[in-house]
Amino acid sequence: MKILIIDSQFFTRAGLIHLCTSYSSDVSIFEAPTFELATDYLHHSNQYNLIFLDVDLPDAEIRPSLALIKKYAPTAHIVLYCWSRPMSEIRQALAAGVRSYLPKDSSAEDAKLAIRSLLKNDRYLPDESRLNEFTPRNSQAESFLSPRQLEIMQLLAQGLSNKEIATILGITEGTIRVHLSAIFKAIKVSNRTEATLWYLLRQKRLVS
Repeated sequence: MKILIIDSQFFTRAGLIHLCTSYSSDVSIFEAPTFELATDYLHHSNQYNLIFLDVDLPDAEIRPSLALIKKYAPTAHIVLYCWSRPMSEIRQALAAGVRSYLPKDSSAEDAKLAIRSLLKNDRYLPDESRLNEFTPRNSQAESFLSPRQLEIMQLLAQGLSNKEIATILGITEGTIRVHLSAIFKAIKVSNRTEATLWYLLRQKRLVS
């Protein structure tokens, strides 16, 4: 696995490297204390599996940084790796291409769980208590979703487009749009990003 860590702080990079190498010996890790250096890495290779990105880089802003990463490493799993932020910022980052969020002030157990998940290319979000702003307003909403709608939600959470979901399920894109509209109303969200967060939080509840 090839990992790129974009973070200006030496100690946080070192801690992350220690965790990653503790759970896998098959990792190749590149450090970039500036986004300029990260850009050089990206220009020379797009085969990164995991990219950890801090939002407080001295030489870059989050949205253009994400756009450049998506351009040069479109298949990379991007992890927002930063101190705790308002949930509105996290939603914006997820909508812009981030797949996971790892706060730097996570507990030791949460950090270990996160790294184990990320090394398996699974998405990671903090415990629900850290995401109270997004806690679904109707905790029983999932009971109103049909098996087909839950199936669509599972594929949506994997980052697939309507066309890709339709192809997998053997139905039309129009049908997918109808289902999504009904799902959004049932779980009281307004877009795909919020629906994905709802589904991921629901999955965490089911396995906890």
